[in-house]
Amino acid sequence: METDFFKIIGEEENPSHLFIGGLHGKEGLSTINAIRTIENADLKKGSLVLCNMPASPYLSTLDPLYYLSLAGKKVIDLIREYTPEIYLELHCYHQDKKSKLTDSDRMEVSGVPGLVELEEGVLIGSTSPLIRSVFFKLYDFPFILEMPCNPPSKSLEVCYKIMEIASKSSNRLEIMEKIGEVYPQQVERLMNYFDDFSHNFWPAFQEVKKKTQKIDLNGYDELDELTRRVVEEGGYDLNQAQIKQLSQVYVIFQEYG
Repeated sequence: METDFFKIIGEEENPSHLFIGGLHGKEGLSTINAIRTIENADLKKGSLVLCNMPASPYLSTLDPLYYLSLAGKKVIDLIREYTPEIYLELHCYHQDKKSKLTDSDRMEVSGVPGLVELEEGVLIGSTSPLIRSVFFKLYDFPFILEMPCNPPSKSLEVCYKIMEIASKSSNRLEIMEKIGEVYPQQVERLMNYFDDFSHNFWPAFQEVKKKTQKIDLNGYDELDELTRRVVEEGGYDLNQAQIKQLSQVYVIFQEYG
């Protein structure tokens, strides 16, 4: 099956929407089915860029090395070119991996909260903090949908429902209100996750950037030391996995300016 797909819908610059599927591995074989459901979207305003990527070596988007790979660089090139306020990554998972994505201890293990299940196996959450903190404003809406690989029609219907809401919305608040009408409990969890991110990880990274402008860092160990000092002095509620991510985010920031 041909998985490469690219289309721009609409001519107005704002609000800008970018939906990308198949970011790693062979996910594109599944996500192309979701992308196709929205390819004839009727936008009232703004633009929608749709992209489904070909197969590539699998690297997690929580791994900073992903953003140095060919696939990761393409993703960042698209983000930098279209500067979306609303950004969606479409992924797929195998059933034996689902619990790893939704477990309550995912924050402690991977530094990100567990994804929230909507229905029909479709999961929703935020994009990797490695790019969310660098390429987006705090109140932009960068998010992901995870569907079962080889998605059944009912899962695709859920994906389409969320993509349609996102494509016809102008901002984070509008999207959350509309999704909340259908999935109120799930949106409440997502709002709690965002509240935690906006009060801890986000301001901690802003402070790291300020501190690094005033000193010359000699190696990763000094960056790690600085990051830990910022977290301690600022009283930010971050676990060890998140503190490590702060340093990784700074590396991505330095790599892409």
